[in-house]
Amino acid sequence: MSSSENIPNNNTVNNNSSRLARNVQRLALNNVTNTTLAQENAVQNLKASTLSKRPIIKESGESSNFVTNPSTTAAISSSLKQTEQVKQTRISENAYSDDKENQDPYVNTAKSLPSITEENESVEIQHLNPEHNSSTKANELISASSAIDLQKNIDAGKKRPISTVVEQEDPKKFKVCDENGTEEYEWEDLDAEDANDPFMVSEYVNDIFEYLHHLEVVTLPRKDDLYKHRNIRQNRDILVNWLVKIHNKFGLLPETLYLAINIMDRFLCKELVQLDKLQLVGTSCLFIASKYEEVYSPSIKHFASETDGACTEEEIKEGENFILKTLDFGLNYPNPMNFLRRISKADDYDIQSRTLAKFLLEISLVDFRFIGILPSLCAAAAMFLSRKMLGKGKWDGNLIHYCGGYTKDQLAPVCHMIMDYLVSPIVHDEFHRKYQSRRFMKASIISVQWALKVRKNDYDIMTLHE
Repeated sequence: MSSSENIPNNNTVNNNSSRLARNVQRLALNNVTNTTLAQENAVQNLKASTLSKRPIIKESGESSNFVTNPSTTAAISSSLKQTEQVKQTRISENAYSDDKENQDPYVNTAKSLPSITEENESVEIQHLNPEHNSSTKANELISASSAIDLQKNIDAGKKRPISTVVEQEDPKKFKVCDENGTEEYEWEDLDAEDANDPFMVSEYVNDIFEYLHHLEVVTLPRKDDLYKHRNIRQNRDILVNWLVKIHNKFGLLPETLYLAINIMDRFLCKELVQLDKLQLVGTSCLFIASKYEEVYSPSIKHFASETDGACTEEEIKEGENFILKTLDFGLNYPNPMNFLRRISKADDYDIQSRTLAKFLLEISLVDFRFIGILPSLCAAAAMFLSRKMLGKGKWDGNLIHYCGGYTKDQLAPVCHMIMDYLVSPIVHDEFHRKYQSRRFMKASIISVQWALKVRKNDYDIMTLHE
């Protein structure tokens, strides 16, 4: 029994040993085939990398022509070899990563990190060979300089776009002749340079000012209608002086003051007002003008408080309602500041002459004698005298055209009226005090001193400095 039991045990051992031998042979064959496939893939990748690196080596050779020192050329060549090796390894890694289906699972394609000894050796090499660092820096400088030169050549070959080319053309000139055909003056089209500025509306500016010249005749108060009020000249001077003070205290726009006094004069031409209600009329007119012209108008409480109890808020509201109904809500007044800005275009927008002209123009607002004179004529006379104060030239064709066509003969009466006001005793002290500040370049002081000097020496203001 014992011998028969040992026989199957020996057979099983032999079978197991044969199976192990077969498995070992299969594993050896698999390893051989895998190694051969890996070698073939590596050879193909090396061929591809060498083919792709040929133009790079050529470019590096062309850039090396800029180097004259042989030591730097050797350093650059060594650095180029290092960069080629790094790029070849990167290409091979990318090739392996892209061809994942044919990769050997037993080959480690992960990037291996350097050991501590290798890092120490590289640091020692850098300390012992400073030429390596200098060579890399020289290579960077050379490549940067070549890139800058290349960019300059590209920029030099480019052309400027048409939109950035601005051609300065001479303005067109026009001649104005009288009925007999004789030339009176010549003017230039200064609005053509504002064709690309939508805020200047150069294509509509002539129509706009033609309409303003029509409105100034319609909204002009009549001096004869004001004489129905007793002592209207003295009472108006007092009221206007107080309005100038309130206007300056609130810091309102100059257009607000012009509109307020125009509303007041037109209302007084139509209605007879008692003396004790005259301040209420002026306050209501300034309140209406501030709501019409200002972006942020003062509240009605501020206007009532400035009257020291003479006018309540309800009275100002009632006065506002009555004035607007009397004038049929006609507030489209052509402000004299619009005409002054138009003339300043022909004066090259000189800030000094325009500031002096503002003071002279406001004289036509506060003085009773200027009621009934067109605002455009007063603006032209103010600019004419301000230019005389600054010693500028004659009244040329551009100034005549852009002021509304007023010649020296037409400006002479208004200019003499302004000179009479400047040399006369001061009536509107708040008005003079306003223009004595630095904000207005002390225009009142300069103007009064100049007018006194001209009258003392008996100069003719119409031919002065010509």
